[in-house]
Amino acid sequence: MKRLLAIMLSMFMVLGFAVGCVSDEGTPAPAPSGETSDPVVPDSEPVVPVDPNKEDLRVWSFTDEITNAIARYAEMNPDSIVNNFNIVPVILTDWDGSYEQAIEPALKAGGDNAPDLFAAEQAFVLKFSQGEFSSFAATYTELGIENVEGKIVDAGLAQYAVDAGRRDGEVVALRFQETGSCFIYRRSIAEEVFGTADPAVIGNIVGPGWDKFMEAAAQVKEHGYAMVYGDEDVWQVARDGAAQSWVVDGTLYIDPARLAYFDLAKILYDNDYMIGAGAWNDGWFAGMAGTTDPVVFAYMGPAWLINYVMAGQAANNPSYNDWAVTTSPVPWAWGGTWLFGHRDLQGDKRAAVAEILEWITLDISEDSFQQHFAAGTLFRGSELFSAEAAAYEAGESAKDAVASSVIMARTDGSIDMLGGQNMFEYFIPAAANARSSHWHEFDSTINGIFQDFCRQYYSGEMTKEEALEGFKAQVYDRLGIPSE
Repeated sequence: MKRLLAIMLSMFMVLGFAVGCVSDEGTPAPAPSGETSDPVVPDSEPVVPVDPNKEDLRVWSFTDEITNAIARYAEMNPDSIVNNFNIVPVILTDWDGSYEQAIEPALKAGGDNAPDLFAAEQAFVLKFSQGEFSSFAATYTELGIENVEGKIVDAGLAQYAVDAGRRDGEVVALRFQETGSCFIYRRSIAEEVFGTADPAVIGNIVGPGWDKFMEAAAQVKEHGYAMVYGDEDVWQVARDGAAQSWVVDGTLYIDPARLAYFDLAKILYDNDYMIGAGAWNDGWFAGMAGTTDPVVFAYMGPAWLINYVMAGQAANNPSYNDWAVTTSPVPWAWGGTWLFGHRDLQGDKRAAVAEILEWITLDISEDSFQQHFAAGTLFRGSELFSAEAAAYEAGESAKDAVASSVIMARTDGSIDMLGGQNMFEYFIPAAANARSSHWHEFDSTINGIFQDFCRQYYSGEMTKEEALEGFKAQVYDRLGIPSE
């Protein structure tokens, strides 16, 4: 199913962009640090043919969005120093931990296989910004980017995302895509159940807080609908309600907000407020299309979930323009791609990486990457990406939430999928309210273990106590982290 999803996402991509920010916590997690294998460098075709007379600049990521952006920047700026290099992509999926397991030994080994510019996503960004592999990253100031802190303020970057990219107070990574998340619901069902589809009203019906969410879920069920597809739709949100991370002073810590998810999932299951389990499966996609029985009322997620997943599933179905966004019951964020420059970069290569990073993550000019990304116009007029340029001219290009709230505030974020609603109106505050203080470098592993045991509890296979003890034991077995 995950391979199918990767194919589907590439079909749904608009302007060559995939979802570089999704982490499937139900998959096997990457090995803990110290258990990585030798570097594995996959075959990958550069957007622009390699010139044997140029030095290679290796870009490691889990999608082609970064190398495509760099190729477009070079095309737009023919005099840029970036054009002195072959932009060589090294792309591995992060669905099964392949990316982490390859880049970690590549960073340690150095040499020709070491990344010059590399990406990390939410599930493991702290490992590269603050954890074991953080020493391989140069600060943005060391790379030669001036007035980094001032530019962060000028761009209106969300504090939680900036904090996740700091090492000892200095910025080593920033991102371009905003993933603060919203409640995404069916307008027609809202009208039937609550007598209105107004986002401001619906936001106050489904939240804030889980008590109001469950009260709304009971009303939705009374009218013959499912509040959400499955447990993971709520887990993604509930986990971000935590005040502290999974590990505190070297010991496993179960925050009360995460412990409360056991009861939330049990309520969803026992009362039929959901109809399935997990995500990224046939049923989850069918809910987006409106073809499940009962029909699904809502999903929760960032703009990329709407543009690159839901839109493709809802296309050619009555649900397509029947969706709207409002405030999530609990502030949270899902995913994101942080960009790093290697500490050993020198000379022109360091200057080229700095130029790329600044354009993608900090520039807020009218011709900046984020401005084009928000408006869906990045490849307009491009000769390298003619199909994408044609998609823009045909009005079929995607718009997306970006890291800069300043850019979102001045950009029209209305999309057909949401019946013409300007999604930025809600994604801007979603970004401002999200937090990262509770993230941990082993989130992708621990989250998956926790959710697996919770399913065994709410389905009746284990008592809550048995599930919690099993969770603690498996975390210790997998990661060596003791519990209280």
